[in-house]
Amino acid sequence: MNMQKPLKCAAAVLSGIIVMTNFSGTAIAETSLSGSETTAVITTAAETTSVTAAKAGTADAKQDSEAKSEKTDWWKAEITDYDSSLSLISYEITPDKTETEDEENKDSSDDSAEVNPASGKVIAAPIPVESQTTGGYIGDIPEGQGQAAINAQPGQFAFVTYGWGHGVGMSQNGANFYAMYSGWSYQDILFHYYPGTYLMNTGTAETEQVTVNGVTGDVLSMVAGIVEREVGPSMSTETIKAQAVAVYTYIKYHGDNSRDLRCKENPSQTVIDACASVLGEALYYDGDYALTMFCASSGGATANCRDVFTNDIPYLTSVPSDYDAAYDPHYGTVNYFDSSEVKRLVESRYGISLSENPGNWFQLSQGDGGYVTQVVIDGQITVKGEDLYVGLGLKSPKFEVYYAG
Repeated sequence: MNMQKPLKCAAAVLSGIIVMTNFSGTAIAETSLSGSETTAVITTAAETTSVTAAKAGTADAKQDSEAKSEKTDWWKAEITDYDSSLSLISYEITPDKTETEDEENKDSSDDSAEVNPASGKVIAAPIPVESQTTGGYIGDIPEGQGQAAINAQPGQFAFVTYGWGHGVGMSQNGANFYAMYSGWSYQDILFHYYPGTYLMNTGTAETEQVTVNGVTGDVLSMVAGIVEREVGPSMSTETIKAQAVAVYTYIKYHGDNSRDLRCKENPSQTVIDACASVLGEALYYDGDYALTMFCASSGGATANCRDVFTNDIPYLTSVPSDYDAAYDPHYGTVNYFDSSEVKRLVESRYGISLSENPGNWFQLSQGDGGYVTQVVIDGQITVKGEDLYVGLGLKSPKFEVYYAG
C-alpha cells in the first residue's frame, strides 16, 4: 500500500478577525459576539492527495457530462477529480423520503430478493457473511496539520471547512486511512461507519440486473463502474471492497434502481477483482437494507444524519474518523468571500435584505462531530447548515465563519 506523507503545517495568522462560531479544540482566538464568547480552532489544508482516475463502468459515456450538469441540493465530492477541477459533483438524493416511497422501495427489494422474475421460483433467503474483522490498532497518529493562516482582508469573510461532502456515512478517505495505518478489513470499515448494521449475502447478485442512472446491467459491471468512479484502483483493496458493499447496498435500498450514482467505463482489473470478492454482500439493519450513504472525507468525524438532513437514522450517526487531522488534504480548507458577494448570494437564496453590519450576519449552532445544524442569518431567519453550505458552494457543512471588520 502506498503510504501518504504527513501534510505540512502552517502557522496561524489571525489579525483583525472576528470569530463568528465555535469549534472544539485548542483555542487560538476569543472575542465577544452578541454578548457571548466564542472560541475557534483553524487548521490548514495542504497539497491535495493525487488519486489516479481510471476509466470505468458499463454506463454510457454521456453520464460524466450529465452528472456535472445536474442541479440538486446534494453535494458529493468525487475523489478522482481532486487534482483537476476540484469541483463538487451534485448527484446524491435526499434520504428524507416519504413513507410511500419507503414502502415502494421495500416492496421492490423484497420482491426481487424472494422470487426470480424469469422462473417464478422462490430464491433462498440471504445468508450471513463470515466475519473477517481484524480489530486493528488505532494509535501512534501523528499530530494534526497545524493551524491555517487566515489572511482575510478588511470586509472579507473566511469560511474554514473540514472534509469534503455532506459527512454522513462512510468517509472514503477515512476508510482508506484505517486500512493503510491500522490494517482494518473492509468489514471493520463498514461496521465502524455504519454501526449496528450486519452483513448478509443476498444470493441474487450473480444473476440479477440493476439500473444506475437509467442504464441497466449486471451487478458486477455496474458496481465496479461506480466504485471506479468513486475511489478508483489506487486506494487499498479493503477500501475498494468496503465501497463495493456500500454501493451495492445503496442500490438495493433504492429498489435496484439508483438514479443518483454514476459509472465510468472500463473499470480497472484491480477494482473488478475487489468487487467480485464481495459480490452480493449487503449491509442490513432491522431486517432490511441499510441506507449506506458515503462522502469523500469527513473532517475528523462523520455527521449525524439528523444534523445535516432531517431523518434520525440509528446507523447514520457521528463516529470518529481518527486520521483526518493528520492526513486528509481537506481538513481545514479556507475560502474567502467579499462581504458584497456573501450579501448577494444570501439575499438571492433567501429573499431577505441583510443589515449593514456583516458581523451580525451569521450565528452558528453545531451538532455531533462539529457539523453546523442551524444558522441564524442576521437575526431574521434560521436555516439548516447544510442549506447554507450548498448555497455558498463550500466543501462541507462542517465549517466555521470569520469576518474581518
